[in-house]
Amino acid sequence: MKVVLLALALMATFECSIAAAEPTRIFLFTNEVQSGSVDEQLKAREDALRELSNALSGAQYKETVRLVQSRDRADLIVELVSRGETTTSASGSSTRAVGGGTASTSQSSSVTTRHLKFRISNGASTHELVTEGQLSWRKMAEKAAADIAAWAAGRR
Repeated sequence: MKVVLLALALMATFECSIAAAEPTRIFLFTNEVQSGSVDEQLKAREDALRELSNALSGAQYKETVRLVQSRDRADLIVELVSRGETTTSASGSSTRAVGGGTASTSQSSSVTTRHLKFRISNGASTHELVTEGQLSWRKMAEKAAADIAAWAAGRR
């Protein structure tokens, strides 16, 4: 009897470790405009989704996540809600005396921060995830892929 119980316990442990080793299945999408027309924001989100899909399909994620083509086959539903950027400008000027006259200088600088906002659904729970950085859009997609993979790994 003890042998049978031990065998059942080992089989259950083996099955759990197989299930834990399976990659998290992710369905990626972005909502389209109700009218069916393609605006700049939708095109930008579609571009970001394509770059994100390429990043998540990379070799470094093959053991942790797998993209699927339908919601009903996914463990996580990831919606790209928005893609945008914010530019912050700063300017300054200075005046100083130079050999009996004055010299003025002006400086201005701007910093552009980009963001990708996601809504992640896992069963009945929903989570918001934002990836921000001063990166190109392709690098933002790579950073978002790392954020999503880390989030998925933390929820296993």
